[in-house]
Amino acid sequence: MGNNSTEMLYCLLGYGIKNSLSPTIHNSFFQSNNLEGYYTTFNVNSSDLETILDTLRKLNFRGANVTIPHKTDIIPYLDSLDPLANSVNAVNTVLYDDEKLIGYNTDVEGFMKPLRKNIQRFNNKKAVILGSGGASKAVLYGLINANCKEIIILNRTIENARQLVSKLDSDIPISFHELNQKTIDSLSDIDIMINTVPLHKTNTILNFHSNLGIKLAYDLEYIPKETNFIKQMKSLNSDLIYGYEMLLSQAKLSFQIWTGILPNDDSIDGKILSMLGV
Repeated sequence: MGNNSTEMLYCLLGYGIKNSLSPTIHNSFFQSNNLEGYYTTFNVNSSDLETILDTLRKLNFRGANVTIPHKTDIIPYLDSLDPLANSVNAVNTVLYDDEKLIGYNTDVEGFMKPLRKNIQRFNNKKAVILGSGGASKAVLYGLINANCKEIIILNRTIENARQLVSKLDSDIPISFHELNQKTIDSLSDIDIMINTVPLHKTNTILNFHSNLGIKLAYDLEYIPKETNFIKQMKSLNSDLIYGYEMLLSQAKLSFQIWTGILPNDDSIDGKILSMLGV
């Protein structure tokens, strides 16, 4: 390798990621498990993915996380895919092993683990997903495999939602509609509502009311902890799953792929909450 240091390099590849909590999480995992590793972020345009991956191959590089907007764009530059990543067509974890870049997806299980703590049976549950981007692929895959009763996808660009659904092989009723206030107002009896779009970051205002009957709300946006979506769901007395819960869940699984160790140090939860101002 091109670097003589024994400390292995890990990173997050994304765009607009300066506030990411991933370095804090993974560097804490290295410390608590007495491993030599350093995790940092690389703000990368899609056009530069191949170049940065070629550069990382020359360093003491072991693994990366991949986030918006690269979870699908990175696939052509990898040597192989884990079966789950191939099925979802999205990669959020890369392992560099034996001079090969291997793509994995820990988003599916990272999403489902907090959800299964709240719900044991899904075959009588109606779920609504806001968004059809990279994160929604893992959400949709997880809900389908949990045998959800019905899934509704709302997205600003209906064609993107159409393409997402067209690639699926499922007997579960799945419909897609435009994400706007009128569509939201038409819904009812929602068992699970999952937000996969940056409503808070983009200051997008959508109003949710009690007639929707939302029993559980799950926000994948995690900065701040109390997003506008979460605040509204609190006012509706819905059960809540916060974005940081999935973040930590998928991070632990990525760490296990890289190191063979599944972190069990829950002290990171308090550290993350303090960084989120809670």
